[in-house]
Amino acid sequence: MKKFDAIVIGSGMGGMSCAASLALFGKKVLVVEQHYVAGGMTHTFKRKNFEWDVGVHALGEMGPNRLPGKLVQWLSQNKLKMNAYGFPYETFFFPEKEKFEYPNDKEGFKKNLIERFPKEEKSIEKYFNIINEVGKLAKVHFSSRLLPSFIEGLISPLAKRKFHYWSDKTVAEVLDELFVDSKLKSILSGQWGYYGAAPSKASFFIHAITTRHFWEGAYYPEGTSKKIAETFLGSVVDNGGEVLLKTRVDELIWEKSRVVGVKTNQGEYHAPLVISAIGAKATVNRLLPSEYKKQKWVSEINELEQSPSHLCLYLGFEGDIKPLGATESNQWWCETWDFENTFWDLEKDEAPILYTSFPSLKDPEHVTTDKQGQTLHTGEVVTFVKYEDFKNWEGTKVGRRGDDYKAFKKSIEQKMMAQITKHLPELMKKCVYHELSTPLSTTHYCEAPQGAIYGLLPTPKRWRTKALRPKTPIKGFYMTGADIGTLGVVGALIGGVLTAASIDKRVAKKFMGK
Repeated sequence: MKKFDAIVIGSGMGGMSCAASLALFGKKVLVVEQHYVAGGMTHTFKRKNFEWDVGVHALGEMGPNRLPGKLVQWLSQNKLKMNAYGFPYETFFFPEKEKFEYPNDKEGFKKNLIERFPKEEKSIEKYFNIINEVGKLAKVHFSSRLLPSFIEGLISPLAKRKFHYWSDKTVAEVLDELFVDSKLKSILSGQWGYYGAAPSKASFFIHAITTRHFWEGAYYPEGTSKKIAETFLGSVVDNGGEVLLKTRVDELIWEKSRVVGVKTNQGEYHAPLVISAIGAKATVNRLLPSEYKKQKWVSEINELEQSPSHLCLYLGFEGDIKPLGATESNQWWCETWDFENTFWDLEKDEAPILYTSFPSLKDPEHVTTDKQGQTLHTGEVVTFVKYEDFKNWEGTKVGRRGDDYKAFKKSIEQKMMAQITKHLPELMKKCVYHELSTPLSTTHYCEAPQGAIYGLLPTPKRWRTKALRPKTPIKGFYMTGADIGTLGVVGALIGGVLTAASIDKRVAKKFMGK
């Protein structure tokens, strides 16, 4: 049996970044993935001549002077190139044909807002100052998670008081304190889709770091998002580690009260460190023995809400799509100004919001041609739904969910096709392929509880929960990923490096930007 220094369960962004961080400082790491392809929400899939990514649409702070960008280059050993896509990187379409563009620089964003809402100029200036201040507090919060829990408790009243002042407030509370114009508040909270919570539920902290995250625009990986797994896991393999696919962890291996390995469908593997990258709730509910379920830290995690589930309509186009309404810019089609209405009532014909991305316009390597030389492009349309709408088919297998599910899914797909065609009628004439994924797909391929796209919901309570730490109370057992960092691909990246930093002080210096 091969000896490993660490075992990482799950190859999503958090698992990959954690494994690569440890590997680059000399540890032999085994990455265990239940899916037949690595990458989690960064993987891609193909149908005919088309290829889609499943979760990478916009990455912020990928510039050479930003910590996430520096970490990506280190973890990939400079083999992953990030392409910045131009102005604007985001476009919102509101009712009554109102439109707002998000430019790829902070001052341009502020200027657009002041020109649109001149009466709110002083409040807009104050808002940008607050966003900057709260964004800087992120390092205070995450750095404290590297400390032993009893020491973090001692510093919290001092260093973290300001952090919790803002994290305890919701987005709606702060925007209501600052602004009068309801449309301005909707524009500022429009990117709630990147963290999955309505303004009245989301902590202002997640809103602030998301807004600040995109102040310099957005990036997309050259060669599609699958290059993330190729380069990060390449760093693992190049340093003596291994990646096992189609390998499901059934239980942990224990020596007294310490975790020393994993039992899988492919056999047993041992290491002094075991790191779960499958999400906090899945970790405590699926991997821990029953006697741990009543422990306080486990109960704290289970009391937190999951983020919403989603639908994604994958589109394939033939021909030039740019003159027909497709853009590098992500498009948000809003049927309402009210972002408290986050879920689609599937009995209605239209979703309250459709998020549309065209990866083949963001990455020159993404564009392909068929045998006849016809240019092929891809698009993705995303909206949020309640997992309860799909609970009747929970536990069923892909392709074996019955005729009632097929009919239900077809009805949803037809509605989404009609809605996006309403907004982009000329473009949709070029659509030659479409396929819908549901929350059941997320559960099956990523083992996400309730099909949650972002892990735990970013409520104020989440940022008060001390159980969301890299090092668990169990010896030799750690957690990583978005639930330890923040939401989304870059949030999971930070979570992965944070966990590695709690294990190896040399990684901690990288995390601190040194």
